[in-house]
Amino acid sequence: MKKIILLFSFIPFLFAFQCEDDVACGNFVEFENPNLITIENPQAIYQLGDTLWLASSVNRLQTNTNSNTVIDLFQLDESLSYYIELKKASAFNGFNYINLNENSIVIDTGGAFYNTFILLKEADHFVSRAGIKLLESGSYTVNIYNVASYNPERQGCNFKVISMLTNFAGLENNSFTFEVE
Repeated sequence: MKKIILLFSFIPFLFAFQCEDDVACGNFVEFENPNLITIENPQAIYQLGDTLWLASSVNRLQTNTNSNTVIDLFQLDESLSYYIELKKASAFNGFNYINLNENSIVIDTGGAFYNTFILLKEADHFVSRAGIKLLESGSYTVNIYNVASYNPERQGCNFKVISMLTNFAGLENNSFTFEVE
């Protein structure tokens, strides 16, 4: 019996040593590009039932500010997307993260998958216009970080990922705080 227990205790170690080294997959390019997302109706206070509209228009030709090279985003054969972090203030633990869904998002242009807003090709740009329905009263903060390549069906290691660090147009940073009454 001790031999069986000893054998089972060593099995995880055997599997652990068979793993390959973590090898980076794909080519990751990151640079700054401010003001890519606009809050169309920024206010300090919204009414219950209002919609917070977010719009984005990204030109297909982008300059990598790190290498000063031009990147044609249409050559990537992918869409672009941005993820929003929506938090609601809470007396219990500071804040709660809000997961959006089809009941809390209005899509005018582009698409959405929970808190990820997808920009679609239109003429020489990637565009998106989506609204967040304000369904509960409280204090909220919306954060964004980047607009990046989006391809949920990507396979293999032969791809390039673009990440453009950004903020809200007309605001000083990537965070927007507001109240819903």
